[in-house]
Amino acid sequence: MKLLKKTSMAILVMLTVIVLSACAEKETPKEATPKESMSAGEKLVNIMNYELSTKLLTLDEVEWIDESDTDRIKELGLDVEKDLPSSFAVNGFAIYNENMEEVSIKLADDAELFLVNQENPLEPRAVDEKEFITYLLGVKGPYNVTVKDDEVVRVEEKYMP
Repeated sequence: MKLLKKTSMAILVMLTVIVLSACAEKETPKEATPKESMSAGEKLVNIMNYELSTKLLTLDEVEWIDESDTDRIKELGLDVEKDLPSSFAVNGFAIYNENMEEVSIKLADDAELFLVNQENPLEPRAVDEKEFITYLLGVKGPYNVTVKDDEVVRVEEKYMP
């Protein structure tokens, strides 16, 4: 009788495990796939993250608004003194982010990477991926990125006077 109870219990446990594993959600792969919601062309973005193993950049598109862009400021319903006072007072421009919407997109294997050249800001300095990644740890943006065929093919740090 004890043997029958033990066998029945073992069968019950095995069936429970089988049923639970069949009902469990399948694990998503560790490698994320790029979202195709960023259209081709040049965009101004903050780079929120870079995943080295998958070469995925996580980007958040932003907008450069100059204090002379009065039509755009009005269109956005911004009050310069209230919404953007320190940016305009110090720099004459603001980096505006209407909505925090991050998109992940692959960095092309042959992407061109440029940082601001401190000696001559008008001539960007080409860097390799290692230097670029190290720089990203401290400076999230803004960067001009060029998207082509669902990949980022060029990244250039935007000079901020």
